[in-house]
Amino acid sequence: MNYKIGDIISVQACKTDGTVYRSWQATIESVASDLLVTIAPAGSSFFNIKGENFPIAHHLRAYYWHGEFYNLIEVFEPDGNLLEIYLNVASPPEWTNGILKFKDHELDISKYPPKPAEIVDEDEFAEAALKYNYSLEFQEKMYAVAKAAIEIANNWQAKPCPY
Repeated sequence: MNYKIGDIISVQACKTDGTVYRSWQATIESVASDLLVTIAPAGSSFFNIKGENFPIAHHLRAYYWHGEFYNLIEVFEPDGNLLEIYLNVASPPEWTNGILKFKDHELDISKYPPKPAEIVDEDEFAEAALKYNYSLEFQEKMYAVAKAAIEIANNWQAKPCPY
């Protein structure tokens, strides 16, 4: 996929079985060989699994690394202050019919500065492990990713708010 700074793309967060549970439009902020960074302003449309449209409450900058089992979101208050660093433990991003997609494995990392990062949504991960028959090896791998992501979140230096 040829994409460039300023392009508006569609992004879809999917369950492990491919069901889209969240989708939105984002603007490409930067492109590198191993990384795509997007931004979405507060107030833009966000669609959920029920097809409901609601406004994004915060400004978002998302980092999608090719080949990594996580993506990172800088969450900013509407006034521009950093609220949270959030990492989804997820499949590496892929392009399908011009849409950036990733499979969210439900395990997440949250850091509300100045507090340290922590693993969240372990209950959702346990439910997904049962529903999608995650192997023990896969579960261990996702927890290893989550533990590494804690360090990423704790050492992350957010850029200024994109808006």
